[in-house]
Amino acid sequence: MMKLNRFGLLLMVLSLLVACGEASPTTTPPTTPAGTATGGNSGSVDRSKLSETLRIYAWGEYIPEDVPQLFESEFGVKVTVDTYSSNEEMAAKIRAGNSGYDIVQPSDYMVALLAEGNYLAKINLANIPNVANIDPANMGLYYDPNNEFSVPYLWGTTGIAYDKTAVSPAPTSWSILFDPAQLSAYKGRVSMLNDEREVIGAAMLFLGKDRNSSEPADLEAAKKVLLEQKPLLAKYNSDNVYQDLASGEVVLAQSWNLYTGLAMIENENIEWVIPQEGGVIWQDTMAIVAGTPNQYTAEVFIDFMNRPEIAAKVADFTGALTPNVKAEPLIGEELKAVYPKIKPSADDRKRLDWLRKGQNATAFSDVWSAVKSQ
Repeated sequence: MMKLNRFGLLLMVLSLLVACGEASPTTTPPTTPAGTATGGNSGSVDRSKLSETLRIYAWGEYIPEDVPQLFESEFGVKVTVDTYSSNEEMAAKIRAGNSGYDIVQPSDYMVALLAEGNYLAKINLANIPNVANIDPANMGLYYDPNNEFSVPYLWGTTGIAYDKTAVSPAPTSWSILFDPAQLSAYKGRVSMLNDEREVIGAAMLFLGKDRNSSEPADLEAAKKVLLEQKPLLAKYNSDNVYQDLASGEVVLAQSWNLYTGLAMIENENIEWVIPQEGGVIWQDTMAIVAGTPNQYTAEVFIDFMNRPEIAAKVADFTGALTPNVKAEPLIGEELKAVYPKIKPSADDRKRLDWLRKGQNATAFSDVWSAVKSQ
């Protein structure tokens, strides 16, 4: 995983504070005479129940590099992190069985799909007392109404990022990405997310359809639009959109607001808009793979990630919106400066909706495969 140098000093300072137990009252002291680690809002950890290792399958650049080491230093558990670029990539590995992973980071709709297929363990929230730090507005959502299978990690929106010095007039509609007459002016300098639900959903909105429609006629129309768009694109990119925007390699992109925020920090010309037809609101989570022998350790790790100082590190590293209300005041100055630009306004929220699992989830994969293969 690539470390973001602009946050290096902040991460180093916070790491030292956490290691010294001075960053927050929630930092867990080493041990009690009973052999447990106890800390503020972190409750008690029964070290005798901890596993030696913990394996996490996470979104790329979603866990700061030093956080696994901090957890290992405190609890003696070796944490390894592998990464993926899409929900579907992750789900395919989990559904195949015997993945060896303990924790995954599914987005909202994928939580519902994996839980429905019995691929996720029911979480014991009693082992995650720091869940109390999470904004109630981010809990109990449509995909997991009782938070039986997931704990919020980061949230955000999907819209359009652009360089105001290169794109004129300022875009207000998805048509700038899907109407060849408009898009051709930026040929080779445009990217779309490498994400079947996001891309197909945006095409549906451009067509005036439900972003979650799996009706054959709607999917066929979306496929036609995407095939016409493809020759004008530089790439499909879900890994480092912010680098392309910040450098000027890409001047127009379907983007998540977290990547847009990171690009804004590097390049003051980058702007962000939720199109008039609507955008996507999303939430990424932490969930536990069904059948893991390390469920207790996984719950302790999720609780650790919800300490305010750790959640703030995650926000700084990713540029995403944190659902942890106690973490938000602790984020770094660079992210604080762009936070109001990437956090949806009340008016924006009226145009946002979730990507839901749909009646025929494989239909989206079929369209995506057809588009990517041509």
